[in-house]
Amino acid sequence: MRPLFEWLMPVLAWSVVIWRAPSAFTTRANRALWFTFVSGAVGLSTRPPWIERILETVTGIGDATLLIKHLAGIAAASFLLDYVHAIHKRPHQERASRLRLAFTGAAMAVLTVLFVFFLPHDFTGAYGIDAHYGHPGVQLYLAVFYLVYGVASAQATVLFWSNRRNVPPGLVRAGVTCLAAATANGLLYTLYRVYFILREGDSKTFDADGNPVPLTDPICELLPAVSVVLLVLGVSVPPTRTLLRYLRDQRALWRLHPLWADLVTAVPHVVLGTPTSRIRDLFTPGDRSLDVAHRAFAIRDAALVLRDDSSGQPEPAGSAEPDRGEDPARTEAEWLRAAVEQRARNLPAPPLPAVLDRTTGGRTPREEIAWLLNVASFYAKTPDEEALPVRR
Repeated sequence: MRPLFEWLMPVLAWSVVIWRAPSAFTTRANRALWFTFVSGAVGLSTRPPWIERILETVTGIGDATLLIKHLAGIAAASFLLDYVHAIHKRPHQERASRLRLAFTGAAMAVLTVLFVFFLPHDFTGAYGIDAHYGHPGVQLYLAVFYLVYGVASAQATVLFWSNRRNVPPGLVRAGVTCLAAATANGLLYTLYRVYFILREGDSKTFDADGNPVPLTDPICELLPAVSVVLLVLGVSVPPTRTLLRYLRDQRALWRLHPLWADLVTAVPHVVLGTPTSRIRDLFTPGDRSLDVAHRAFAIRDAALVLRDDSSGQPEPAGSAEPDRGEDPARTEAEWLRAAVEQRARNLPAPPLPAVLDRTTGGRTPREEIAWLLNVASFYAKTPDEEALPVRR
């Protein structure tokens, strides 16, 4: 598990920091969330041995990584708590945030004083403390850290879980659930780590360099990794929903394009906006939901114009061929193809098949888009020679 901490976790944390940087200063909540990952990335980055050696050279303290790791942990917990309070939107939020900031700063100052003046520094690296768990200074230092970190994790868990009830089912609720699980897992890690230290006592085994062998086990290694992964999942789910919606809209535009292009060529005055090519649609960034709606409205408006331009009354019921299956979407697709061809020859559209009198498309914009996607699929698959026979 050690390589997971030393390399994969810092890379994952810094990747999220870079990814979230553009939105870091847009809102208070996004700013707090970004600083959460910055703090976590700093704490996780102290794990590789070469970072420990650099910090030892710069500070002159062999176990400086211990203090940096714990200060970063408290900062990350505080920023995450500030984030959940920001999205919870409780009254007197500004005053409560200042109090939390002051409390966090005081806790970090206490840890720094205890580390510098009361902890033994006779070993190199963050695990040098493992040989001195019975030392009063070490016990006070760890008590402050685990108390602050555990209380912040517990509060964040309660708030995330209460916010979860206010989010409709779907990917956003899944993201909030992941964040609640991450903070709950942080609290579990705190409780387990305290139990593990009390059970094991001081480290009595030393490696070839004379440093104590870390008092850790697979659970101590796994729980922090699980928290990081859950946090990343929690903040990734809402953007994933946006990405999926974008891909869904792009696919809808791609499917609607042949039908839309033919109809707006036949009836150009129904176009909303500037017509674009099918390939250019794929490279248009941003939300495409409005573009999909515009395409659907243009298709329906063009179809209504062609109906008004029909060369005669609708076909009487029962005149359509019974062996065609009478799928209304297919019938509309075939009639639209015939109408476009007639329009290109400056001829009126063919009579409207009787089955379309009972077809009104969707009752809502979403249903209408779904209906027209079905029509567009038949339109793209309907060759000229298999078009619906048009009675003249």
